[in-house]
Amino acid sequence: MATRRSRHLSERRRSNSNSVTPSLRAKVLQEWQPWLPRAESINPAAALDKLVPSVMKGLGLEKRLHESQIHSLWPHIVGADIARHAQPVSLRKGLLIVAVDHPVWLQELSRYHKSLLLQKVHERLGKNTVRDIVFRIG
Repeated sequence: MATRRSRHLSERRRSNSNSVTPSLRAKVLQEWQPWLPRAESINPAAALDKLVPSVMKGLGLEKRLHESQIHSLWPHIVGADIARHAQPVSLRKGLLIVAVDHPVWLQELSRYHKSLLLQKVHERLGKNTVRDIVFRIG
């Protein structure tokens, strides 16, 4: 008797597990909890990409995030040659201050490369992050 009962229960479990497909499960969950995003629309990398800036902004650390991005991306933005001679120092109210190691580099960057570097910064970080670049010996 006990074996018939356990066999019947195992058959019932097997039939129940086969009847619930992932799409049916998602549909039921969506009806049950409509405020949750759909499973197929969730991309963990994209969600995290949007989450970090919003959390930083909420904590009042958005400026620090932009400074950190500029420091880490600087060699990729300006190239290795310029990055050896010029490094970002600070970012205040959209003004990026860059320390240059020699007066010749100061002249070269401020006269001939400033607009191109500003354009590259805008492409990488957005136009609202940096409005102007100032080069100084340092």
